[in-house]
Amino acid sequence: MTSLFEHPDAQSFFDTSYSMIMRENDRGCVLLGASLLDEELRKMFESFLPPTTSGKRKKDIFNSQGPFGSLSSKLDIAYTCRLLPNDIVNCVHLLRKMRNNLAHQVENFSLIDNLDNIFQIFNKTNGDLAPGIAAMSVELVVQQFVEKSLDTVHPIDDGKKLFESEKEALDFLNSNDKLKTDLAEQRVKLMFALGIAVLGALIIIHREKAKELIDGKA
Repeated sequence: MTSLFEHPDAQSFFDTSYSMIMRENDRGCVLLGASLLDEELRKMFESFLPPTTSGKRKKDIFNSQGPFGSLSSKLDIAYTCRLLPNDIVNCVHLLRKMRNNLAHQVENFSLIDNLDNIFQIFNKTNGDLAPGIAAMSVELVVQQFVEKSLDTVHPIDDGKKLFESEKEALDFLNSNDKLKTDLAEQRVKLMFALGIAVLGALIIIHREKAKELIDGKA
């Protein structure tokens, strides 16, 4: 995937988290997405600790009973200390609520059935994140379908490709409602994975900006 961020940590998170989430089922996508952002927030606060902080004190601060023990507390502290802008904090809070609701949900969970909630999460950001990842997810899912189709060997005619051109593959897609439904579900998963990857990368970028300010005043 094309590099979207100049900072190597941000790009690394984007690439790694996207790949990890895409390997999960729908329920796992939400749980893992929230966990990945929680971990980046923890890393952000850990990076501000004085170098002389003992291991015990660090553990006490970040354990489940400590002041930074929950995703909610990390978000509220990040907002209060102006480490993260309100729009990112609101996005992750909505994701946290979705994760919490999912934890109490017994029936099967699908991302496509929660498309409105997913779009609402990423639409909280200032700018074009929601429409941006929506457009990118369409491009990716079609691109992946075409690439896979052009590599597929014809099941009857040995040595011949199933489709000879991109147009043939797209014409087949447009005429197959079941396939379009399957790709629509995949597209929602792509959109969710892209959104989490971008949010985590933005948290890292804001972390680095804050560190520059702190180091400059030291």
